[in-house]
Parts: sequence; C-alpha cells; structure tokens
Amino acid sequence: MTNLTNAGHGPLQVPGFGGIPLDIELPPESRFAHGLVQYRHSPRLTKREIAMLRLMQHITETPGWDHSILDPDEEQLTQWHREAVEGPEGFLISDLAWDWCISELRDKAKIWRDTGRLLVFDSSSAICQTDVSGLSLEDFQRQVDRLGPQADHQSPLVDPSLYPLVYAQSPVLSQGGQVTINDPWNSTGEVDKDHPAHPFDNLRCLRRIPTSLGRRPGYGGPESCYSNRFQWLPCEIEFLSKQSLDIRITSYVNNLNPKSHRNLYVHLEHLIASSISSWNEILFRGNERGRHPPRILTYGCHIHNYMEDRKIFHKINHMLHWNVLCKTHEEWQKLCDDAREYISTPEPPKWRQAQPRPDLPPNLLDTLKPDQWEIPKFVSRLIRCKRARRSWFDHPEPSVSFSYDQWKEGQFTGRAIIPQRVGRFPDPLHHERVPVRLQEQFQKDGLQVVIEVSRIELTPEKPTYSGDTHFCTEGLRNDRITATSLFVVEAKNITPPRIAFEHEDKIHASEFECKIPNVMATVLDVEHFKPFEEKAPRALHTFGSISLQEGRLLSWPATFRTKRERFSLADPTRPGNLTIVKIRLVDPHYRICSTRNVPPQQHDWWAAEAGQAAGLDKCLPAELVQLVMKETDRWPISRDVAERLREELRLDHERKRKAVDQCVGHHLVSYIPYDTATARDATDSSGVGYESP
Repeated sequence: MTNLTNAGHGPLQVPGFGGIPLDIELPPESRFAHGLVQYRHSPRLTKREIAMLRLMQHITETPGWDHSILDPDEEQLTQWHREAVEGPEGFLISDLAWDWCISELRDKAKIWRDTGRLLVFDSSSAICQTDVSGLSLEDFQRQVDRLGPQADHQSPLVDPSLYPLVYAQSPVLSQGGQVTINDPWNSTGEVDKDHPAHPFDNLRCLRRIPTSLGRRPGYGGPESCYSNRFQWLPCEIEFLSKQSLDIRITSYVNNLNPKSHRNLYVHLEHLIASSISSWNEILFRGNERGRHPPRILTYGCHIHNYMEDRKIFHKINHMLHWNVLCKTHEEWQKLCDDAREYISTPEPPKWRQAQPRPDLPPNLLDTLKPDQWEIPKFVSRLIRCKRARRSWFDHPEPSVSFSYDQWKEGQFTGRAIIPQRVGRFPDPLHHERVPVRLQEQFQKDGLQVVIEVSRIELTPEKPTYSGDTHFCTEGLRNDRITATSLFVVEAKNITPPRIAFEHEDKIHASEFECKIPNVMATVLDVEHFKPFEEKAPRALHTFGSISLQEGRLLSWPATFRTKRERFSLADPTRPGNLTIVKIRLVDPHYRICSTRNVPPQQHDWWAAEAGQAAGLDKCLPAELVQLVMKETDRWPISRDVAERLREELRLDHERKRKAVDQCVGHHLVSYIPYDTATARDATDSSGVGYESP
C-alpha cells in the first residue's frame, strides 16, 4: 500500500503529487466511511424507529431532561408521553416503543452527566452534542470580531475556498521542507506545472465517458466528486501528550493570519481538542455497518384479515346482471342490503389499514348513486374495496427479536422479526464496531483539519435567513472530509437556528416479502409509487433537525447530509447574527497537501511581512508604500484572482452536489418481492433504482 506523507522530510507523497493518483482509494477497512457516492445505511430504518429517534431527540432538547429521566419526574414523563402519543406520529409510539425510549434515554442521561456528550439520531451514523467547557465565549466573540467586516453576506470570515490549493498554480514544497506557523514566509516553493489527472481522464483513454451518472466507478458518480483544479488546504494538528487530548496547531489556518490572530488560534485549539472526543464516538470504518444496528429489524410484515371470505362475495358476481343472480328484484334488494351492512362494518384506523384506498371517501356508501345499486359490477367493486380496507397490519415493534440490553451490547441484533427472503447481504448475528481513539491511532502523524469561521448577519431591512437550498455533504472527494464539528460562537437576537440531517439508505427488495408490497413501503416510510406514472421515491431518510445553541459543539460523520434551516430576527427592530466555526476533519488514514506544504498565497499577508522586513514605512512615504503594494498585488495571488478562483471552486462543489444527488437512486418497494432478474429488469426499464451493496 502506498505510504502517504506530507511531513516535509522528503518529496511530497499525497494524492495528486509524487505520482500518486488524485483518486487513490484505500480499502474500506483501512479508512473511515464517507457519503460521497460510497456509504449507504442498509437496511432502511422502519418508520417506527425513526419516530423513536425523533422522540428521544425532542426530549433531550428540554432543559433539565436528564434530571427528569434519572430522578424520575412522573409529571414530566406523563406530559412527554401524552405529547408523543397525541402528536402526528403518536400511533407509532406504542408501549414497547415508549419503554425502549425511556431505557435508552436513561443510559444517554448517565453518559451526558459523566462525559458531557450526547448522541442523537444515532443509528448506523450518529450526531454528537457537547457543551464546551473551559472556553470564554466573550473573548472568543471579541477575537472573531477582530477579523473585520465581511466582504459580503455570502462570504465566510475565514473561508477555506479562498486561496485554496490550485493545482499547477499554487507554490508547493513538493520536494521537501515545511511551512511553520511561527514564520510561514520563510519558505519557498516551486509551482508544479502539471495538473494531476482527473478520474475522467482515464475513462477518456478507454473511450468510456459516461453519458449519465451511475453509482458504479466508470459511470460518472464517484469521478464527478473530484476536482483536479482545487483542494481545500487543511492545517496540521500535533498531539502534545499520549495521555491527554492536548493539541497544537502547527501550520497556519488558511486565511487566518497567525501573527495577527494568535488568541483566536488558542480558542480553535480548544475546540479541536473537544471535537476529537466527539469524533471518536461517531466515526466508523468503511466496511462496518455503522455505530448501531437497527432497533427494529424485519424483512416482512404480517397482514391480518387479508382477503376475508364472506358469503356476499360469492353471491354477487360482477360479470352478471342482477336478474341472472336472483329470481326476483326483492331477492336482489336483500343482497344489496347485505352488501350495505357489510360496507358499514367498522374499519381499522387508517394508519393500520393495509390497503387504505385514500382515493375513496371514508363512507364508501357515498360513492354509489341509487341507479348504480341495480348493477352488480358496481356493488361487487364496492364490497371488494371494503374488504381491502378491512385488512390491517401492525408496525413492527422493538424488543421482539432482541431486547434493549442485547441491542446495547450488540448481541443477537441480526435476528430479524421476519427473516430475509433472499439473504444476499445477510445481517451478522452480532454487531461489531472497532473503537476509535484518534489520539492513540494517529499520535505520531497528527491530524489535518479544515477550519471555517462564518457569520450570518440580519438587519431590520433583511430580517430573515432563508436557509440552505439543498442538503449536501462536506467537501470534494479529494478533500477527504470524514467528519465535521460545528460550534456556535454567538447567536444574538435570532429565532432558534436549526440544522437538518438526512442520509442515503438502501433497500434490497429481493430480501423483503409481503403480501401487499405497499405495506412494506409504509413500514419503511417510503412514499407509495405507481409505476409509469410518477418518479420512484428517492433512497434518502430524513431524520429531523437539531437546535444550534450558543456554546454548543455539534459533530457528525460525513455519512450524513446536512442543511441549515430558516431563521429570523427575534426582535425585528434590532440587528442580530449567528456566528459559527466549522472544523472539518480530513480522514487521517490519508494525508493530503496542507498549509505545511504551501506557503501563504494571500497578497496582503506577504505585503505586510515584506514591508516590515524592508522597513518601507521608515524610508518611504505612506503613499509610495501603498503604490508599491498595489503594483505587486499579483504576488502571490491578488484578491481579485482569488475571488474568481473561489467562484470556480464553488462550481466544482455544485457539480459534486448534483452528482451525489443523481447517484442516490430510488426505492422500488412496489416490486416486492422480486428476484435478481426482476430487479435488474425493473431498474433498466424504469431508469431508477439500483441493486448493489
């Protein structure tokens, strides 16, 4: 396996340099999972489990929730239970589901008290919340204010997309040497004149340019997530001790001058140290099934009262006229009365109906006009609609095939309530996860992180932030982002901001079996799909949103897609802002080109250092100093050029987002059950879906 290094003790050996392909990919067991056309949760979570996750997350947003759980506050517990069962998903919060949630919340509360960390929406992937201690928010806010005003409301204060690594243009210490944080200008680099090959280039040689985006390599999906023009420049993180999480930033944060903002660097180091504990909790390797197995595992669902048999169905033949079925009209009227009596029988609640027929009114008797009761075809159709609506099912429950304690320990979690029909991707009996301890595993080489500081400012003239348009995954594939932490430095005079989460999943329909396929669609919370009329549902599961609170650190793996939601001024007569820091972790199993290898490219940094070194302020008038700096603004990169390159990098990110969206695929639940050949035919003919691990 290629040894990746950017230590500076020899030639640079990282993706895109030293003859190493830009799209080098370590085996799944040798890296962390990411969601850029790679990891998908499988099997899809049931609707009931998603409701349980949302309920637990909602409870943990209540101030003092841990006290109410550990020192049982019966009044509060009763209120939570009432709100849950009376809410829009209340039918999913059964007694077994509620008991499971309370047991899990009890364990979460203990961990929260012991470690200050809380996992929410935790299935295969998880989000970790922690309140950062030992950090002065007031001073942090002052240091961020020193960054100065934003150039515009769209640009972050510290923007990794400004002055990024530009292949074949940025000066790079490709043959060795280091850029140090104490004297980043005391280095020289040579421009590597050659662009690294884009993954599409190899396909051009083979004449296999993809005409549409597919998931498999060579079909446009993974390749479209790379850029051979740009890469974010992470800074280097060094561990100071084997026994603690003390760390130090050893190369400059791109676009954050270490000489001017040393105190802000100290705060960032504190945040990175706090993030490492959270990353240890949420990261998992690419060949693992994630952090937790499903709480409810089933590959089918029992249908009750399916195709019930009554005499009325045999007496009314839709193919015949009533005078063929009966000797007299009175006898036919008696059959109609029996039909009305049957149609008036009780039905299960809509959420339990296997075939709810929402296209028909609640009272089926309203659908027939008086003259239509003389036509057996209409009466027969109506009683069969009633039979369909009288069949029912139960959403699968937790604690059936394994207990909460077994799930917590990962024992027997592969036992499904209803087993797989075709076990192409069988669940292991026990769930295993390799513990992650970044501070031990990467003690020698340290970590690489990409830092962004941004502020969303609202005014009485512009009182609302509209939120993100799309869900997205952080970074390009050659940025190798594997986890993100978000810290709220300031949330001033705004309504509570939130961030929503979703992830891609996979249904192997050949593994499921159900007499009525749309019941499994309901169980798995997949929209009903009518072939040849609509697009099949996309293979995504939306969990919900989490509140962003001042002083709180939120961390998630790159298997999640995120979107910031809309918020506004709390008091519309005064300004407000949301100031956040994002810390993106580069997968430490790789090494990529960083600020250790690229001297600063900002002209104003160079100008300040050059002017001080040459003593220009002492020997020249201020007007001449400004003129000299203006004439040299192209070195290393002018601000105008940097902003143009940032826009081109944004387009690369947009291309990546579209590629990821198009590679998500669609669920073909309506075809359950089917074999491999049927799955392939359905996918090929409809242009949707995929059948791969």
